Amino acid sequence: MKKIIFILSLLALTLFSNETSYKTIKVGGYLFPPFVEKNSKNEYIGVTIDLIKEMNSIQKKFKFEFVPVSSKRRYESFDNNKFDLIIFEDKNWGWQDREIVSSDIILEGGEVYITKADSSKDQSYFDDFTDKEIAVILGYHYGFANFNSNEEYLKEHFNIQFSTTHSGNIKKVLIERADVSIVTLSYLNKFFDENPEEKCNVLVSKKFDQKYKHTILLHENSELKIEEVNTILNEMRDSGILLRIWKKYGIK
Repeated sequence: MKKIIFILSLLALTLFSNETSYKTIKVGGYLFPPFVEKNSKNEYIGVTIDLIKEMNSIQKKFKFEFVPVSSKRRYESFDNNKFDLIIFEDKNWGWQDREIVSSDIILEGGEVYITKADSSKDQSYFDDFTDKEIAVILGYHYGFANFNSNEEYLKEHFNIQFSTTHSGNIKKVLIERADVSIVTLSYLNKFFDENPEEKCNVLVSKKFDQKYKHTILLHENSELKIEEVNTILNEMRDSGILLRIWKKYGIK
């Protein structure tokens, strides 16, 4: 009996030792559907959350943990070492002057303009925003504003409504509380999949407000190296994990 207890204790100690030997890497993320959003239970879900789970499953050296941050204050959070890396970012979104390195491209995407569809509107509606109310998300960078996310700048130069969700901005357009909004194409496709009856009520621009190349941004002094990040991404790509996640969220 003593021998059995000793073996079980040794096994438990080994398992505990293996668990604690992981190097914890904090992954920052802000509400940016379908990459990060909340469900009815106020739990974080989305592409980023699924990706973190797969990153933990495919290797045993690092333990990736999600850390929620705000889109507006993510730079300050990074500077204060609240997270080590952030997924689905573009280095041009205000990160240029920070000690940060970028992974290989993980996904290409973009944002389009939308308005309430009616017979008086066509694609030329998106050519001039001078007299239009525009619903945007606080802290986001937009092409029409030369990627300046400063609230005062946006208020001074445009007729802006700030919100925190794509779904709220789509609703504003549908009930004509805003003339135009800018929505991530991947989220818009997901919205139409879930609400096919609304597709005929929305005019979508053929031109993009911006196109971007999503990468993983990592603090250059992190214990995790960017080469290791790329290796993990390549393994998930080659094994079909990334494609499975994209399909789950309707990302084309």
